[in-house]
Amino acid sequence: MRFPIFVQLQHRNMGQRSENIVILLLSVMIIISCGVNNRKEAEDIILHFEQTNVSDKREAIFHVEAVFQKGKVVLQGETDNETLKNELLNQFQSFEIVNEISLLPDSTVGEKLYALVNVSAANFRANPRYSSEMVTQALLGTPVKILKKQGSWHLVQTPDRYISWAPSGGIFPVTETELQNWRQTERVIFTGSFAPIFDTERMEDPVGDVTLGGILELLEQRWNYVKVRFPDGREGFAAPQNWVSFSEFRESARPDSTSVVNSAQKLKGRPYLWGGTSALAMDCSGFTKMVYYMHGIILARDASLQVRHGQPINPGNSFETLQPGDLLFFGQKANEEQPERITHVAISMGKTEYIHAAGKVEENSFNPRSEIWSEYRKNTFISARRVIGSEGTEGILWVKEHPWY
Repeated sequence: MRFPIFVQLQHRNMGQRSENIVILLLSVMIIISCGVNNRKEAEDIILHFEQTNVSDKREAIFHVEAVFQKGKVVLQGETDNETLKNELLNQFQSFEIVNEISLLPDSTVGEKLYALVNVSAANFRANPRYSSEMVTQALLGTPVKILKKQGSWHLVQTPDRYISWAPSGGIFPVTETELQNWRQTERVIFTGSFAPIFDTERMEDPVGDVTLGGILELLEQRWNYVKVRFPDGREGFAAPQNWVSFSEFRESARPDSTSVVNSAQKLKGRPYLWGGTSALAMDCSGFTKMVYYMHGIILARDASLQVRHGQPINPGNSFETLQPGDLLFFGQKANEEQPERITHVAISMGKTEYIHAAGKVEENSFNPRSEIWSEYRKNTFISARRVIGSEGTEGILWVKEHPWY
């Protein structure tokens, strides 16, 4: 039986459409498969590059990912290092890519790329909200670099390279020119534990306060008061004791075994505070940072960062080679299942004795016959590093050589 011509044509067209659909589906599957493969290859390139070139994300920003859009690999994310960005892009010369990696500081920052800490101890957090973990602090007058803004929060980098979120109330943003002008002013650094700052020389109503290591602009100095200016322009009066010329401090401060231990012992009994770096309350690495800062040295922020710097020291079988001022590191030793993990740091007082922030700042000993013996610390001791003699090297920076000061 013969079909009418139009019926034959209809069947023929339907067959052609089916073939087209199959070809289209196969093409889409091939494109998707290629996209998945390209994306996977791109992800592997990024991962290997990050492992090779980015030492620690606490001290550098590198958040990059690859997505596949319209047959192209799109690199998205952000970094604060233009060299890293360019080197990563060079890894993708065989790809057709779209570069959407943002370079920080970004456009949210504007002209004010820096800030000065505007309170005695500003609390910086892991994320831009007050309920987030406090990861570090910065002292009054500390210069920081602003990387981006989110609402009332600023992503900042402190002089020790640590990156965290600062609330707007704790810092005062400035331009690079304003920072340079501040550096040219006559400044003073506070060497006492704590002092209120008042609105008049009668010292009745406070306008702020200062703790050990705080820096302010000096306006006037008399036998019964100093007049100072905060970064935001507030002016105030304080008792004249414990203020030292910052320029003299910057040039003359240097660590030695005796003064480091003496400074550490003056903080005995101060409470432990996770993320704290002020003399009022501090964590273990905040304690070591504060002690060395008052000797003109900027240490890395965390114990697991501090352990990377300075001269490695073999403590000897009985800790006999340890010298006052050496940093002692504790944690979990490496084994077949996990790598070494540093969780605590202390300052050696020489041989078996040491001082650290653990609950409070206190002294302990590796000597089991000592009244301050700590079996736990003995069992978790990992290694030692010597800071004195390594000044000016990576992670052990002179304040006087830091460009922000």
